[in-house]
Amino acid sequence: MDIWIIFAIISGIFVSLRELYIKKYIKQSPEIISFTTRFYGSIIFIIFAFQGNIRITNIPVFIGITLLTVIITAITNLVRLKLIKEEDLSLTTPWLGCIPMFVVFWSMLIYRELPGIQALFGIVLVCVGAFTINLQGRRLQFNKASIWMLFIAILLGLTTSVDKIAIGASSAITYSLIWTITSAVLMYGVAKTKTKKVIIADKHLVLQAVLWVGEFLFQMLAMQNISQLSSGQTFVKTLTMLNIMITTIISSIVFGEKERRKRIISAVFIFIGAVIVVLYK
Repeated sequence: MDIWIIFAIISGIFVSLRELYIKKYIKQSPEIISFTTRFYGSIIFIIFAFQGNIRITNIPVFIGITLLTVIITAITNLVRLKLIKEEDLSLTTPWLGCIPMFVVFWSMLIYRELPGIQALFGIVLVCVGAFTINLQGRRLQFNKASIWMLFIAILLGLTTSVDKIAIGASSAITYSLIWTITSAVLMYGVAKTKTKKVIIADKHLVLQAVLWVGEFLFQMLAMQNISQLSSGQTFVKTLTMLNIMITTIISSIVFGEKERRKRIISAVFIFIGAVIVVLYK
């Protein structure tokens, strides 16, 4: 099995663990969560940086992409955290299942890349599986939270697509480190407008930050290891969507969310779609 596949799946697992952890244990505001995540994440990435692999080959491109993705992610992250805390995970997380389709869209515009028919079918199956969770009878549940999550999916599709450029101009470790530090500075300013005390020594905030580092780093490593393959960023993001399957199944047990049958059907679609992507990448 290719190493990028393992990295992408691990990233998805970390996404699920973090969302569930935030839902169960963390009460702080999205601004505080976002800043402390980047703050503690920066410390962890600095430790990684001492191991080497720090390089930038195209500074203007690297800085431009880093600033773009930091700003977009700051906006989407604040909204996403608010929704995670206030809404059922089964009503919000599935909408992120269409991110791979938006990665396909942005990659077509930016790189003129399209997955093959078989791989595209697998990507569609993953999206269908995600949306199955949101079906109420034969109708899709759609509310204000859904609109926000769809908007987030469009923007995250863009950031995933251009992450490839920043990693190509540096390395996965370099991009992760600089991105996290830059994002921490930005989120400090945002958090400071909400409260005077923005650095909170809370074990739950630290632990979820560790989970976020795993989520972010393994996705970047997967992107780096598949960078030479056309539409590689799309395949990576599709496999990380396994987190939807994990999150919705576990949340139905831990938080008592209903309709487990739909979650089983959804899991089957997502799993088969992921397998097809791996086989026909």
